[in-house]
Amino acid sequence: MAPGVAAGRVRARASVPWERSVLPNGLRVVTQPMPTARSVAVGLFVGVGSRREDEAHAGLSHLLEHLVFKGTRRYPEAGGLSEAIEGCGGSVNAATDRELTIYTARVPAEAASRALEVVADLVLSPLLRGPDLVSEKPVIVDEIRMYIDSPGDHVFSLFDELLFGGHPLGREIAGTPRSVRRARHDAVLRHWERWYRPPNLVLAAAGAIKHDQVLKAAAGWFEADGSGPAPTHLPAPLEAPTPAPPGAVRVAFRRLSQGNLCIGMPGVARDHPDRWALDLLGAVLGDGMSSRLFQSVREELGLAYDISSGLVDYADAGALEISAGVDPDALDDALKAIIVELVRLRDEPIPADELERAKRYLSGGLELRMDETRHVASWIGGQEALHDRVLTVDEALVEVAAVKADDIQRLAATLVVDDGLRLAAVAPGRALRGLDRHLRLPA
Repeated sequence: MAPGVAAGRVRARASVPWERSVLPNGLRVVTQPMPTARSVAVGLFVGVGSRREDEAHAGLSHLLEHLVFKGTRRYPEAGGLSEAIEGCGGSVNAATDRELTIYTARVPAEAASRALEVVADLVLSPLLRGPDLVSEKPVIVDEIRMYIDSPGDHVFSLFDELLFGGHPLGREIAGTPRSVRRARHDAVLRHWERWYRPPNLVLAAAGAIKHDQVLKAAAGWFEADGSGPAPTHLPAPLEAPTPAPPGAVRVAFRRLSQGNLCIGMPGVARDHPDRWALDLLGAVLGDGMSSRLFQSVREELGLAYDISSGLVDYADAGALEISAGVDPDALDDALKAIIVELVRLRDEPIPADELERAKRYLSGGLELRMDETRHVASWIGGQEALHDRVLTVDEALVEVAAVKADDIQRLAATLVVDDGLRLAAVAPGRALRGLDRHLRLPA
């Protein structure tokens, strides 16, 4: 056993190809060796995102994620860290979400130690200099403007605001230009000191690497930076969102040649028993070119070039979203066609052959992703960080296979209701008038 590793280690076996250990300071380490891989993917998951921010500090998690790349203890100059990874043929990146911030690196197998060093430096040893904060603020403001100026992105922001109202889940992850400009250096430091601590971190690695190699590296991080024992305080409980009033509509008037709409409803939380049934409902409805929405709205009616459905899930909430880009004059017709497919799911059981195709589509997509080191690291790290346990791919396949048509129809009957529907749209003014009259379901 590597130095400083807590007892209770899970050994890899046929049904559990991953290994998990917990360091004495609370850092969780999960790895999955992939014997035929020639690369290593590393991810360091920080258990904080935009939903932990109040309105005055909106965008702080995202701002911090940007700022760590401006300089770290080993790589004090901007660009030095990226050069260290790209110089060995790899890539490094980061992303901020509602409930997680993730730092990733993917490198050829012989550079595994470099990848571990770099993600550790980003998370544990950023310099967080005041002048770097000043120079990065305009960059993030431009990023926010880019999303606002993209109708296909902005319609989702409108939908989030509509569904979750003033709750942090309803705000743009990056914040607003005003909140970013007003961000203070001491607030950034406090945010890092509070959340970027070992008990709130998950280190995941997959590919041509061994568990003991990762454990040894991770134990050395804290010996080097002097991190002490795990803090005794726990994060405050999450505040559950309150859904917006039923039948709500949010629109943005734009002079565009294409209209964008997002219609949806509250879904289920991340660990809800119906999560797998909702995955299959989404696959049948609008995931892929054989889905009902693609076949009816695009292929048969010719109302949209692109239409799809998607799911979002959080610790205590979720949503089913349907998005499409259509001719502004066809928004009414597209909305009515989408309603028809939602009602079909509510009123008619999915035929056995269609359900079987959807199961193969979901299961096959998962298995194909597991051939890539970055997807495996993302899977095991995300499972541990968000669910506090790692579900194997085989276990996930069993869950998908167990869903019945009755499960999906029962779930659809609870979700596809007038009180659930919300609509966001970005289009010229003439196309947006009276859209709310179509936001009704037939009895």
